[in-house]
Amino acid sequence: MIEKVNLNGVPKKALNEIHGERVLYQIVWRFTPKAEMLKAFRGVARLTVPPGETNLMHNHAREEQIYIVLSGLGEIQVGDERAPAEPGDVIYLPANVPHGFFNTGDKPAVILNIGAGVA
Repeated sequence: MIEKVNLNGVPKKALNEIHGERVLYQIVWRFTPKAEMLKAFRGVARLTVPPGETNLMHNHAREEQIYIVLSGLGEIQVGDERAPAEPGDVIYLPANVPHGFFNTGDKPAVILNIGAGVA
């Protein structure tokens, strides 16, 4: 059976105060993988970061993530390092290292977030 979700139908909502109140997340899957090889898979979400906003510096003690910048411009901070981010960039975020995305453009930035780790 094919498991498929179209992001256009997933409601946008603020995740919690840790990630900022104005950044909108679309959580597709969270803790529900069925494939044997995806046991470490934790979730997929699409973030929409308004101009001038951030998902705040935060970390996940037991989860690695990958951000894929789909549209918009910004800066990514991982630990003490900060670098420009643009569409097509794929950024690895290690577990237990603070990270955040800062929208420096004049349009919303959209990021696909994929997480894996230990429950």
